[in-house]
Amino acid sequence: MFNKLSKEKKTHLVLVGLLTAGAIGGIWFGLISMQKDKLAEIAKQTNDIRAQMNKMQQVVKEAAQVDDSLKIATRKLGEIETGIPTSSGDLYSWVVNALKQFNTPGYKVDMPQFGVPSVAEMRMLPSFPYNQATVPVSGSAYYWDFGKFLADFENKFPYMRVQNLNLIPGGGLTAAERERLIFQMEFITLVKPASVN
Repeated sequence: MFNKLSKEKKTHLVLVGLLTAGAIGGIWFGLISMQKDKLAEIAKQTNDIRAQMNKMQQVVKEAAQVDDSLKIATRKLGEIETGIPTSSGDLYSWVVNALKQFNTPGYKVDMPQFGVPSVAEMRMLPSFPYNQATVPVSGSAYYWDFGKFLADFENKFPYMRVQNLNLIPGGGLTAAERERLIFQMEFITLVKPASVN
């Protein structure tokens, strides 16, 4: 049927076909592909917002757990703080009493010499709300007893530690005296400033 048309009509028909294909292509690239790109962008934004909402919902779910953990930690800190000395009290007496009450006869650690506590700012952590007191102590004990004493001490008092430990073999005339160690060390304890309660 196309062959029966005149050359002019064939040309017009081909032109109409090309214009129609161009118009469809123009509509596709001009409108539809832009709309597809816009829809893809909106879908990505929707997925991003959903992911953010899921994260927020997870945070809300975990908020109660974090709040419970904070309450437990605050309670534990309060319990520990009840044992920490204050700078307004007699620090020397507190340290001597704490060490003597802890050093039961089961440890067999002799600590006859306690130095005067020196109070300073906490050096390990900047802007720490507590001060530290350093108390020099010396004495003697058998190796096993002294090791058990130190391990139990640092477990019982989480706010105290030992530093600058010097162990010297004990001298003496008898074998038992030679087995003893002479020690010198410093007990470091946290001290609540008068303003912290």
